[in-house]
This record gives sequence, structure tokens and C-alpha cells, in this order.
Amino acid sequence: MTATPRFARPALATLAWLLATAATPPAPPPDLYRYVDPRIGTGNDDQGDTVPGPTRPAGSIHPSPQTLVGSNAGYDKDAPISGFAQLHTQGSGGRTTYGTFLVSPQTGDPVFAEAQHLSPKADERLAADAYAVTLARYGIRAEVTPAPFAALYRFTYPAGAPATMVFDVTRKIRGELASAGADIALDPATGRITARVRARSYWNPAEVDIWFVAQLDRKPTRWGVHVGGQDRPGAARATAPADTQLAGWWQFDATPDRPVMMKVAVSFTSAERAAELLAEDIPGWDFDAVRRDTQAAWNRELARATIDGVGAADKRRFYTALFHTAVQPRDRTRDQPSAERDTPHWDDYYTLWDTYHTGFPLMTLIRPDAYRGNVASIVRTFEHYGAAHTAFIAGRNYHVGQGGDEVDNVLGEGLIRGVTGIDWPRAAAVSLHNAIEERRPRYLVQGWFAVGDRSPEPDNQRGKSGSSTPAFALNDFYAARLAAAAGKTDDAAMLLRRSGNWRNVWNPAATSDGFTGFVMPRYPDGRFQPLDPKLGWDGKTYDNVGFYEGTAWVYSYAMLHDIPGMIAAMGGRDRFVARLRHALDANLIDITNEPSFATPWLFSDVGRPDLASYWADRIFRRFTPDAYPGDEDNGAMSSHYVFNRLGLFPRLTTDLYYLHAPHQPRGVITTEGGRRFAIVARNWKPGRIYIAAATLNGRPLTVPFLRQADIVAGGELRLTLSDRPTRWAQGAR
Repeated sequence: MTATPRFARPALATLAWLLATAATPPAPPPDLYRYVDPRIGTGNDDQGDTVPGPTRPAGSIHPSPQTLVGSNAGYDKDAPISGFAQLHTQGSGGRTTYGTFLVSPQTGDPVFAEAQHLSPKADERLAADAYAVTLARYGIRAEVTPAPFAALYRFTYPAGAPATMVFDVTRKIRGELASAGADIALDPATGRITARVRARSYWNPAEVDIWFVAQLDRKPTRWGVHVGGQDRPGAARATAPADTQLAGWWQFDATPDRPVMMKVAVSFTSAERAAELLAEDIPGWDFDAVRRDTQAAWNRELARATIDGVGAADKRRFYTALFHTAVQPRDRTRDQPSAERDTPHWDDYYTLWDTYHTGFPLMTLIRPDAYRGNVASIVRTFEHYGAAHTAFIAGRNYHVGQGGDEVDNVLGEGLIRGVTGIDWPRAAAVSLHNAIEERRPRYLVQGWFAVGDRSPEPDNQRGKSGSSTPAFALNDFYAARLAAAAGKTDDAAMLLRRSGNWRNVWNPAATSDGFTGFVMPRYPDGRFQPLDPKLGWDGKTYDNVGFYEGTAWVYSYAMLHDIPGMIAAMGGRDRFVARLRHALDANLIDITNEPSFATPWLFSDVGRPDLASYWADRIFRRFTPDAYPGDEDNGAMSSHYVFNRLGLFPRLTTDLYYLHAPHQPRGVITTEGGRRFAIVARNWKPGRIYIAAATLNGRPLTVPFLRQADIVAGGELRLTLSDRPTRWAQGAR
């Protein structure tokens, strides 16, 4: 168990000051959405893999332009555009998903081969509330603004050529064919298209039906379908077998002074539900009204955490990161059969292995309502399917095996951080199932995941002895806390003992660079695999030798639930400090990949918050004005940036946050109920990266941690900063 620091209770006078401060009504939120720049992160997997199109907070639909080259998001800022797809992932690497239901506005005869209807772009406008571009090849101005489940497009066509629109039903990112069968129906009398694809070859290998409904504001004058290589002018229906392109098209009267309006909705339930969502979300044709609603939604969302005292460029970077934290997971509660809509349904986890480190802890502070919904959705998935796995994509489980069973970590963090309104006994049942049924058999019997053991993922062996064993041990810690909350004391005690299984892959004889003792892969017969502790993932090459996206150096700092035990195994406090300094100085830790997110802050656990502040600043500078230092990973990297900027970082397995110097004079977190917690650096300026003194609600703070409850209650943390290392909180552990 990790020891936690003791905190002094504020005096009554301080409490009165705190209550008065917290009760001050907040000013109306400014137009924070204007700071969001969706260009940030749209590069490849070294820069973010984010999507440039607009969406609502946790919105189901995410319309965005498509190119045939570029990142996993399906977009390259320098490439020509092929059209606009309706579903996307946000910052995920590996195999691509979505890019579904491509709408391609054209002029003249319809063109179905994506590479043959590419258009250079001009006057591109990217924002949180809308996207607009001119397709220079056709002279068409295309604009789109989103609702939660539907989007409204406005196309201004030039005079003198037939106005055409093509709907590619079966493609995905980069124009790949991804269909196990599809169908389409055009209704020329009403100007409506309905389509379905049974999507395949997504990141999640499960096949899934997705429906699309598009409504035009006028009747088409010509139409047809395209199946495989065959064009069928005048046809209004078609079905395509697997691995066969299916598209529909229509033409209509259009002039520059009468733009074509089209609204679309997507459903994972049925065509009927897609039509209902379309009518619910966008009943009319008022583009500006939908856009204003999107602006209001983002203003509310972005007001949950604010910064002041820095320029527009810093605010652009901060609010864009905050925007990215709220895109996924997606709230698809309304896209369910009517009998199930009272139960939250959150979707598109890519994956919890990424987001439990920073994405979900940030959610506990600024979006606890979303955290409650996600936990209820995880419980619903478990009770519906008999399991809730680390990746849940397009409504289907996927047991990836990147580390362990990270569902336990998300549930456990919510419990430990005090998220209210959750049925914890039901949540505990999910984690106990994972602990008893989903852990790998050898781990349950012998206490480690061995070299050569099968990963739960069928087509890519991610599970590795050196990374999965510590991951399962961490899962067991969280499962023990959940079991205790559910009153299952025997299970809790057993799982707490099992959380020490990381020691079964700790080789005290392994050495590297003069340091001894490392997590090392272990064979079924008990022998340690003779690996160089530096061998493996280098941040670029997927060389998963014994570890998933890491090395022995990386994963030897992974026992966040047993930091005292980890420190002792490395030779005690002084040796731990020397070793961690060497690891970071020698670039042996991939500080912007999830397994190492928390590693630099471990300095605070051994009384060296000055070194934690130094490395927090080094990491902060890895986030450039226009890119993330790797995949954005569905809110993992952007929430990391938000925490770092504010001067906080989650201390997983506890209700604490590490403190380091913030990157602006003032930041404010507005928690549930409107309570505000201010982080004020009275003498801030660039380069002052160390804390010299701190007070919490007027009383001296001498430890480099804050409790969740301190922040949630509202109040003020006031800091004095220094441009040189200080002795503040040194020795506090």
C-alpha cells in the first residue's frame, strides 16, 4: 500500500474565507470556443492524429474532411480533399477505423473512384463549431456544423454545371474498402437517402452494422446507384455483397444564390433511429442556429478549466487541448432501442490503457457527470455481454491485451477519488469478474504472465510478461478496493495480496548502467528472460520484446500502487533518486508514452518536488504550438497537457494530485456545483519553474500534493515561484 501524506485542517476563519470565495457567482463564460484551433494535432502519429472537423462535447457524429494520405484520422493539411465522412476516431494509432459514409460534392457526371474526384482546397476555415472549405476543382463552397447525433451541411455550387453529390457507403479512412455487405435506398420524391454498411476491418475486428440517413432540402432531378464497377442511372435501390463498393448519387437544381442544404444522422441501432435522431437534433434548416448551439455547448465545456495572464497563443494551445479531452469517449445513450435509453451508453474507447492515466482522472475533476455515465455504461456492457473490456468500439467489446484489464483501473480511480452517484457494488462485480475470470490462467495460478503465454487479442500479440504482470498486479489493487467497497472482505484481502505479484517478475540480479534490479520477462519454468533492460520500444519502432511499448527501464517504474515497495527494490530513497535522474537524463524513459506518464512525478514521492517540477517543464516543452508529441490517444495526451499546464498531475491509486509549477499566473477549475478552485502563481513569469512556497486557503502547504477533496470543495492554492531549485516540500513524503 502507498502511504499518503497528512494534511492540516484549516481554522474556522480560513473555512469562512474559503466558503465566501467558493460561493462567489462565476461570470458568464466568454466565447472560449474561439480559442479552439482544430489544426493542432492533425499531423501523423508523431504529431497527434487528431481530426480537423467539428463535433459536440462527447458527440456521436464527427463530420470531417478526408484525404487519401496522411494520419490515421484520414486527413493531411497539404493533400487534396475527397469529401466529408461522418464518423472518426480522435488521435488513435494502429489500424484505422471509421471515415464512414463519405459525402463527395461534385459538378458534372458523378465520379465514384475516390482518387479521381480529389480536389485541392482553398480558404479552409477550422473551428470548434464549424468547418468550411472551397473545393477548388469544382468551385464548391462546403460548410458543416454538428449537433450531437446529426450534422447540417451547406453547399454553394457554381453556376453553369450540374450540381452532383456522391455518397460512398462502403469506404473507410484513406479510401479503403471496409464492408461485409451494404445496402442503399434513394427516395427522389422526398430527397432522402438511407444506407447501411456492415463495417469490417476496423481497429476492433468485430463486424458492426451502421446506418446513415441524409435529407436534402429539395428534390433531386437525376439519381442512381453504383455497385462494384457498374453504374445504374435511375436506380433507387441496391445491395452489395462483401468487399464491393456501394455508392449512391443524385443531381439537383442549384445556383450560387441558393445553396444546397443537407442534414445527416448516423445510428448504430437502426435506420429508423437514425431518422428519429435527425428529426430530434436538427428539425429545421437553420445553419446558424445549429452553429450557435454548438458554440454554447463548447463555451460551457471549456469554462470548466480556464487560464489567465498569458497571451492568445497560450490560450489557443490550452483550450484546444481541453477541447480534445472532451471529444471521446462518445455519449451514444440516445442511440439505443427505446427500452434502453435510460441507461448511459458511452462508446469508442481507444483504449482504456491510454486514458486511465490522465483522461479519466481529469474527468473526475471537471466532468464527474460524464465519469458517472461511463461507469454506468461499463456496468451495462458487463451485464449485457458478460464482460466489459479495455477497448469498446462501435458498441462492441474488444479484449486488446495491451497491459491488463484497465476497466478495473477506471472503476477504481472513480471510487478512490470519490465520484458520487455510482452503484459501487455493481461496479465491483465487473472488476471481480476480471480478477477471477479474465486474468490469464498462469497469472492466477503462478502469479505471473509468462513469456509465450497467449494474449487475449487474437491477431496481434500485445500481452508481454514484463508489462502484463505489473499491469495485472495494478488491476488487482483496484479490484481489492472495489471489493472492499462492496463488502467482500475476503476477496479484497486476497486481491490485495495478489497486487504484490509484480515482485514475481522483478529480477534483483538484472543490471544496466550500474543499477541493479529490474522488471524482467519470465519463462513458464521460472527463469528470467536474459534481455538487455534497454531493449524494446524506442518510441518509434514496435519492438515489443518482453514489454508492450516499453523496456525494463520503463516498466520498472510501473508499480504505482506500491511505490514504497518499488523504492525499496531499487535500493532505497537515495539510490532511487540517482537512478531516476539517470533514467530521464539518458532518455531511457519515453516520457510522452502512457506507461511513463507518471514516472517523472515520482520524484515528489521521495521528497524531491524540485526535480518533478524540472521534468514537468521539460515534458511541457515537448508539446509544440501545433502538435502533440505522439498520438493524442483519445484524450490521454491532451489531458496530460491540461494537467501539466495547470500545475497538477494525478497520483494514481490515491485521491492525490502532485504539484509542480504552473505555466501561467492563474488557472481556475470549476467543479460540480459551480465551486471554483484557483491556482495562483503571484510572481509567475516564463522560466520560473520551481515552487518556493505555497498556501492552501491561506494556510501554509508543506507537502507537494493536493487531495481531490481540496480541489472539489473550491478555494485557492497560492504559489510563490522561483527560477532556481528550492527546498520547498523536500523531505515530505
